[in-house]
Amino acid sequence: MAIDREESPYRRGNRYDRLPIPMVTEHCIPVDAGAVKLVVESRKLTNEIIEGAFHDVVDAEILFDDFGATLHVCGTADGVEHLRFDCFENEPHYHYIEQANGANTVVRIDELAVGDPIDFSLACIGHHLPDMLRHCGVGALADEVADQPDKVNTAVAEVRELMRKARLPMA
Repeated sequence: MAIDREESPYRRGNRYDRLPIPMVTEHCIPVDAGAVKLVVESRKLTNEIIEGAFHDVVDAEILFDDFGATLHVCGTADGVEHLRFDCFENEPHYHYIEQANGANTVVRIDELAVGDPIDFSLACIGHHLPDMLRHCGVGALADEVADQPDKVNTAVAEVRELMRKARLPMA
């Protein structure tokens, strides 16, 4: 008997039938990477921010108070976000964003196993970006990225420095 992937305790992450909290554009620095734009943001996440974005109450038992560098992966042609890496101080994670379904899957980054969340995120961008984009349902964009790996790899060096700066707590 096969187990439904969404019901399995070993599923890839937690799927939510909503898109993630939008980026704060005034905190963002875009870097051209060909078919995708890599956008670095210094980000903070609190219960108040979540409640303001989703207009519903966050479980009072759970305290969100985290910060760090975020990397948004957007299509260059349309600016739509498909992947997000939140390299937060306490709870680093990433999002597979399914724009067509208005959903996203959040996957915890195990920094004990993979090391620095920024290095992990940039390794994903450098080595697995087309596959990760396909998982988000944007195969044509994935194919474009696969055809121009040098553009992504060139952007990663600039993004690495920006993310190191963005990881500091916001004033």
